[in-house]
Amino acid sequence: MKKNGYRFVLLSALFFLIVACSNNENEAGDQEQGEEETDGATEALEIYTTIFPLEDFANKIGGEYVHVTNLVPVGADAHTFEPTARDMISVAEGDAFIYNGAGLEGFAAALIDTINGETVAIVEAAKNIDLIDTSDTEPSEEGHAHEEGESHAHEEEHAHEGEDAHAHEEEHAHEGEDAHGHSHDQDPHVWLDPILSISMAEEIKNALIELMPEQEETFSSNFAELKAELEALDAEFTAMVEQAEKDTFLVSHAGYGYWERRYGLTQVGISGISPTSEPSQRELQRIIEFAKENNLQHVMFEQNISTKVAEVVTNEVGAEPLYLHNLEALVEEDVQQEEDYFSLMRQNIESLRTALQ
Repeated sequence: MKKNGYRFVLLSALFFLIVACSNNENEAGDQEQGEEETDGATEALEIYTTIFPLEDFANKIGGEYVHVTNLVPVGADAHTFEPTARDMISVAEGDAFIYNGAGLEGFAAALIDTINGETVAIVEAAKNIDLIDTSDTEPSEEGHAHEEGESHAHEEEHAHEGEDAHAHEEEHAHEGEDAHGHSHDQDPHVWLDPILSISMAEEIKNALIELMPEQEETFSSNFAELKAELEALDAEFTAMVEQAEKDTFLVSHAGYGYWERRYGLTQVGISGISPTSEPSQRELQRIIEFAKENNLQHVMFEQNISTKVAEVVTNEVGAEPLYLHNLEALVEEDVQQEEDYFSLMRQNIESLRTALQ
C-alpha cells in the first residue's frame, strides 16, 4: 500500500508539473485551433480507452468524428498495466476516458482521481451490466471443486440458469484482491458476451452524443449497425454451441464466465479470474485428472497471457493446443491483419467448435 501511495503521489506531482509546463503550448495552439474552426472543419473528439473492444466500438460508432487511443499497449494485459504520467496528461487533455470497470483496470481509480476536475468525460462502459459475482461461494481447498466420486460435480457448480456458481474462479479470487490490488469479486470480462457488448456500446454512443450533439444522427445510426452485428454474432455463437458434442473446455485463465451464463458452456480455468493467480500444485493435479477423466483433448491458450502453467497441463494430459482471444488487447499479428472485434470473436467460435467436438 505504501508503494502504491508513493506511486500515486509521484504521478500526481508529475501530472501537475507537466500541465504547468504545457500551458504555454496550449495557449499557442488556441489560435491555430480557432483558424481550423473558422474554416468550418469539425475537430475529432480525442477518446482514450483501456481495452480493445472499447477502442473498436468507439471507432465504429464515432467514425470520422473521433480519434481513439487505447492506453493498454499491444500485447499487454489490462489486469496489470500501469499508465505513465504522460498517459495521465493525455487523458486529462482529451474529451473522454472510457474504461470497462468491474475491477478490471487496477489503475482506473487512481487515474480518475488524478484527472478529477478536468473537463474530460469519464465513461464506465460496464456500469449498467448485471455482473457475475464470484464471491457468492466460499473458496474450496479442493482446487476446482471436482469432488472425488462425482464426475459431474463441475456441472452443479456452473448452474447455467443465471446462477453465479463459478467455483473454479472463486478459488482464485484472493479474498477480493490479487497481488496488484485489483478486486475480483466480480467477473469483469463482459465484452466477451455479444449481447452485453450492446450495453457497453450504448454507453459509448450516449457519451459521444453528449460531447458532439450535432452528430447525434450519425452516432445513433452507427450504433444501430453495430447492435445488429452483435446480435448476429450472438446467433452464430448459439448455433455453434447447439451443434457441439461437449459443453466443457479447458482454458488458460477463467475469464469466460459470461459464455457459461449466456450459452450454457463450462470453462475449466487453469488460472483464476486474473491470469496472475496461478493454481496450487494440488489444484493443478485435479485439473489434469479432470481433463483426463472427461476426455478434454484441447487446452485453450490466450494471446497475451503466459502459457507456462497451461503448457504443463497440455503435456500431462496429452492435449492439443488451441487459441482463444480474450480481446483485452491485440498482439502485433492482429494489428498487421487489421482484426476487429467481430473477426476475433468468429475465430473464437471456430476454436470452440474444435474443442467441443
